[in-house]
Amino acid sequence: MNRKDFILSCGLACVGGTVLSGLLQSCGSNIYYAQNTLVNNQIVIKKSEFVNVEESKTSERKFILVKSDKLNVQICVYKIGDDNYSALPMKCSHKGCELRPQGDFLVCPCHGSEFSKTGVVQNPPAQKNLQPFTIKTDNESLYIQI
Repeated sequence: MNRKDFILSCGLACVGGTVLSGLLQSCGSNIYYAQNTLVNNQIVIKKSEFVNVEESKTSERKFILVKSDKLNVQICVYKIGDDNYSALPMKCSHKGCELRPQGDFLVCPCHGSEFSKTGVVQNPPAQKNLQPFTIKTDNESLYIQI
């Protein structure tokens, strides 16, 4: 194989791998924005928002996203256990880019920082953990303190 053919083959492989990776990630992501209400500086979300029903199959969402007009940042709420939740701002502590949920992690598309579902830095360049919101629960709802 000559040099020109080698470079062309490598370039096509890189482009193909990037496109395939993007397609696989988009197929696997289930971004869901939960319905919520704002009451006395609390965002109220029904626990049933974590239940996903598709074609008579029920599954549980690992996380939901929350938008509120009162905040300038979205919130990612992870279900960690039966009555244990984590609400994290979707804003990187490194340079302020909007984070993206990737399963059990939040990933910064700007510089590659990763945060666990509890907000702990897993991969630099970010040095500061995310500051979680305080959550209270009852039998039916979550209450995120803002």
